[in-house]
Amino acid sequence: MKKIRFAVLGSGGRWISVDNVYPQHPQAEFVALCDHAEGKAEAAAAHYKESMGKDIEVYHSYEELIKNASYDAIIIDSDPDCQADYAVNEMHRGIHVQTEVPAAYTIDQCWKLVDAVEKTGCKYQLAEQARYWYFISQWREMAKRGEFGKIYYAEAEYLHYEPRWDWFRNKKTRLTMWTDDPKYYDDPEWEPSWRGAKALAEPIWYLPHSLSPLLSITGGRIDRVSCVGTRKDSYASKGFKARDLECALMYNTDDVIFSLRAGFTSPYGRKKETGAHWYQVKGTEKCVEWARTDLEDDCGKSYTLAGGWEKHPEWVCSDPNAPEEFKRALHGGSDYYPMYYLMDAILNDKQPPMDVYNAVETAAPAIMAMESASKGGELMYVPDFRRNKK
Repeated sequence: MKKIRFAVLGSGGRWISVDNVYPQHPQAEFVALCDHAEGKAEAAAAHYKESMGKDIEVYHSYEELIKNASYDAIIIDSDPDCQADYAVNEMHRGIHVQTEVPAAYTIDQCWKLVDAVEKTGCKYQLAEQARYWYFISQWREMAKRGEFGKIYYAEAEYLHYEPRWDWFRNKKTRLTMWTDDPKYYDDPEWEPSWRGAKALAEPIWYLPHSLSPLLSITGGRIDRVSCVGTRKDSYASKGFKARDLECALMYNTDDVIFSLRAGFTSPYGRKKETGAHWYQVKGTEKCVEWARTDLEDDCGKSYTLAGGWEKHPEWVCSDPNAPEEFKRALHGGSDYYPMYYLMDAILNDKQPPMDVYNAVETAAPAIMAMESASKGGELMYVPDFRRNKK
């Protein structure tokens, strides 16, 4: 059985959440782990040893990793503002790549990712997992069967409040600080982390978990965006430089209007199974929406003119028919899917569902939405990254 050797760049919470899931694939072999934050690589290697019973080589810089480690594919879990650059370099070295949400920090990075895939032929995948929730797959199949009629509206929100976030990073150790105290803005030893500088400050940037599932149902791509947000000083998390909410109106090439909102600093109730995420799709024949609360009797619902509202307790996150390795994964059983599809792409020369085009088509609208918000809601146009694709 052919084995694919993997390296991991970045050993934070995201890797820890899947380090006993991804290696379950029988043809995956994890050989190297790299992190430049003080002690993090060692801690992650120890966690991997505990969960998998295997050792893994540890490196402390990207340069050290590529000089000394031998691997076929890499999982990049580094800060999103630099992961696209790592991904491009790896593909030009002949290495298959998976990155985390969001795929890119700038439009230029989006173009570089597309260019690298087209020139090298390496497999690239974004590890966006919400599109694999069972109820999303049910809605996707309903759309294929034409049950919605003409879909004309899609809506989603990602309102994820935590009392403390990892707002700051120590300049020397590169370790992050989870805090509800904004005093670190004035401490010369600390700087805003990627989350504090972008994802919390401009929450609409962290949009792929909303756009990816919806676009998989509606088809098309977002080509126009307008966005507004609250002030850049949080009302709820006092002292922190963040918009409590940003809301974007988007329009796609299949004549569908999207309403999308994101926020991380103001308290908001959780939804059943999906936590901070909520979705809705409206068509001329049928409308569907996810549970709005985590109350016991709340669940997904559909509406038709003939039948009115109908509850769907069978719509859940984890596919009841999936193999056990899928069901055991976090995020409602969705975390194993990216690994499954990446391995399938590499081993069988396929394109994964979240290939580079789908990845940048979730990143670019969010980037343009941030720019729109900074300009008071000005209408922005999103590039077509497939225009050179035959």
